[in-house]
Amino acid sequence: MKKGISLLLLSLLFISPGCKQTKEVVNEYNIVPLPNQMTPQQGRFELSKKVKVVTATCTPQVKAIADSLIERLSLTSGIRIQQTDQAKQDTPAITFVTREGMLPEGYQLSVTPSNIVITASQPNGFFYAVQTLYQLLPPAVYGSTKQKSAEWSIPAVEIEDAPRFAYRGLMLDVSRHFSELDYIYKFIDQLAIHKMNTFHWHLTDDQGWRIEIKKYPKLTEIGSKRKETLIDYYYTNWPQQFDGKEHGGYYTQEQIKAVVAYAASKYITVIPEIEMPGHALAAIASYPELSCTPDTTYDVTGTWGVFDEVYCPNEKTFAFLEGVLDEVVELFPSSYIHIGGDECPKTAWKSCAHCQNLIKELGLKDDTTPNVADGKKHTKEEKLQSYVITRMEKYLNGKGRNIIGWDEILEGGLAPNATVMSWRGVEGGMAAAKAGHNAIMTPNPYVYLDHYQEDPEIAPVTIGGYNTLKKTYSYNPVPDDADELVKKHIIGIQGNIWNEYIQNNDRRDYQTFPRAIAIAETGWTENRNKDWKNFCHRMVEEFKRLDVMNVKACRNFFDVNINTHVSDSTGQLNVMLETFYPDAEIRYTLDGSEPTKQSELYTQPFALKGHIDLKAAAFNKDVRLGIISHKPLYGNMISGKHFTTTPAMGWATGDIVDENDVLGKDTTTMGLTNGKRGNKASYTPWTSFRMSDTCRELEFIVNLDKPTQISKVVFGSLFNPAFRILPAASASIEVSANGKQYREIATASFTRELPKDGRKAYTDSLTFEPTEATFVKLKIKNGGILRNGIDCRKDTPEETIQADLYIDEVEIY
Repeated sequence: MKKGISLLLLSLLFISPGCKQTKEVVNEYNIVPLPNQMTPQQGRFELSKKVKVVTATCTPQVKAIADSLIERLSLTSGIRIQQTDQAKQDTPAITFVTREGMLPEGYQLSVTPSNIVITASQPNGFFYAVQTLYQLLPPAVYGSTKQKSAEWSIPAVEIEDAPRFAYRGLMLDVSRHFSELDYIYKFIDQLAIHKMNTFHWHLTDDQGWRIEIKKYPKLTEIGSKRKETLIDYYYTNWPQQFDGKEHGGYYTQEQIKAVVAYAASKYITVIPEIEMPGHALAAIASYPELSCTPDTTYDVTGTWGVFDEVYCPNEKTFAFLEGVLDEVVELFPSSYIHIGGDECPKTAWKSCAHCQNLIKELGLKDDTTPNVADGKKHTKEEKLQSYVITRMEKYLNGKGRNIIGWDEILEGGLAPNATVMSWRGVEGGMAAAKAGHNAIMTPNPYVYLDHYQEDPEIAPVTIGGYNTLKKTYSYNPVPDDADELVKKHIIGIQGNIWNEYIQNNDRRDYQTFPRAIAIAETGWTENRNKDWKNFCHRMVEEFKRLDVMNVKACRNFFDVNINTHVSDSTGQLNVMLETFYPDAEIRYTLDGSEPTKQSELYTQPFALKGHIDLKAAAFNKDVRLGIISHKPLYGNMISGKHFTTTPAMGWATGDIVDENDVLGKDTTTMGLTNGKRGNKASYTPWTSFRMSDTCRELEFIVNLDKPTQISKVVFGSLFNPAFRILPAASASIEVSANGKQYREIATASFTRELPKDGRKAYTDSLTFEPTEATFVKLKIKNGGILRNGIDCRKDTPEETIQADLYIDEVEIY
């Protein structure tokens, strides 16, 4: 790589000789994704009506790209540039040059004060060069109105660029919530601007069938509509609550052809996803004979999750799927067709006489030793799924197409020519690559854009998780030390936008951007060239572009993230404040007052001492950038201390671990001694403990290190019966000098007015006479029993079950 990359943000001040400019202009290179070789130069190329666009010997496709550049500049700058096949000496020009032998998507861009030369071997290389050119212009170039006052010049630079991965994509789910066509076009525009080349269109699922299939009209007459949709998060209420409003929509074949053509004009391939054999309820509601219980009437569901109703692998179903795919391949010229293959329960197959007979006919048996492909033992029903996938693959191969499936298609044996999309972490993709199959990395949580990206207390409801812009950017699809087979077969990266909780276009923008831009950079820019701080510098200008294009991106970039973390060197719990906005000043207060430019300046993490009502904001040149972040913190005797629990913590271990997968896990406090109390917004900050008939109590023990006088213990617990959670019924405190013999000093039972549904966070305390202790044991009794199937969804056979405990922030004073 050229050394010039290190000069990326160097300010190059100049006054161009002979130029009408009288002001100094700073050369900046706010290009995303970052070019792989770039050397800044002095001077700027000024746009004027004297400039010519030269396209001698170019193909019609390249001339069309040049035409689009001319039209956009005319629309936004008012400068009309002429296209010509002949360059004239001493005339400023933008010249398109075709050079054979360059990488298919690669390009060179040379900008001097007198000329611009764009060189590539293929039309998509020219297209990406023009995208880079746009990003060197003012953000107004992305608008739809004339802005003559903008600085219509381009900084001099030498760029030689090509993508790291051949596959760079985003998936949009339109089954859970339908997206109108205008948003689909806007979405494709954003992919193109950021040099992504694949739009994965998730068109069918349990909640809606969104593609017209003329052979099977009921798919859109019935399958495209549901009578109502779930309100709030899936586990907030039981019985679940619905809005009572019909939701529907589908794309006609003519509309799909138009979308595919539009995407192709932006050098984007549209890959359709037709789910099979699971996630098929919308199709089964349309044609019940496709199920294992054909005499049953089904509805398109308005809730989320995984459903037992799947395709029955009989000849009628295969004829249906082949008929659907016959029309799909006529609409989508992509070499790939995505057939899903994920989350297919085998319950129906286990009780279906036809399925069991087919298993016998095929000679399928449960594994007695682990499968070579993924190292797991698979059941005969899982192998039946492999049979379904392989059969459909052969059908599509016969039409000149290949399949992509989610990593569950590894189960029971991978179809011969399949490409795996690895979503359940990275293991599926790695296993496929090592077996010689191509893989696309799309792992949860790094590139799952339906997860929270800012504090759930202030964010709209989403599916859960916690995945910030910083965490998304940190992901590297192919580790530097990966073996050559992995490097060869991992062909790309994709971000996923699942739409269960994304009801409208503004929410789609908010969840997708800016994290999709981090994914775009990961897909294009070599890992050795990526740099988080550098990315943040370039993103400042990128947000201006997003604003011009009316993209309602999440603005957490401009806010302050409040966190706590135990210092490795001192062992104390520190308050950490961070803003992604580069070089901003963070000002904060501890008394709940609004921070101003005169408030305390944050320079480094500081110890959490006592209760503070922390408010913080980022400032740039005396101007506040984003919102005021607010978080009460509760410093006490055990803040930052290690502890033990019986039983062990469950799946939820507190919010500090998630984000600090990037920073280094804080395995000391988890969610119980990190100074932050839980809330009803999400499960992220809580620590979960599974209760049962033989374990109805949590035991928390902490070592104070020396004899210490204590008089109060505080803890929080959560009410959410729909998720099998009740708040604490009672608690007791025991103390010890040696950690072996304990004596009880306080007990309390809690009487509560519980809400009828939803979530609620409770904070309880036990106060007692001052007592000396070195070890403190807090015992918390669970909230009692829940009626299985009445208070919560019935997933187990018992009539009643013990409620789990979700605890946050144990405090001792």
